[in-house]
Amino acid sequence: MMQTLSIRPSKDLRTHYAQISAEAKQNPVAITVNGREDTVILEHSQYMEQQRRIEALESRLAVYAHLAQAADDVRLGRVQPAQEAFADILNELRGGAK
Repeated sequence: MMQTLSIRPSKDLRTHYAQISAEAKQNPVAITVNGREDTVILEHSQYMEQQRRIEALESRLAVYAHLAQAADDVRLGRVQPAQEAFADILNELRGGAK
């Protein structure tokens, strides 16, 4: 879902802010300084949605990292029967030493 990016010179911020703000509600607006893109203006709800997506992706990445570690443990034989694992966990929860 690629959005169209409007490009406006920085001087337009002072003289046409209301117009730029209205444009940003539809699509991001790139502000240029000396002909080079410098800043992008997004509608606040678009920014917040982008942040939510980033957080969701970071959460998924953390799960994938744990799954990769688990796959490595299995591949390298660092496993134990479930009964032993549960007993170890219960022992730790009860404050026992390993």
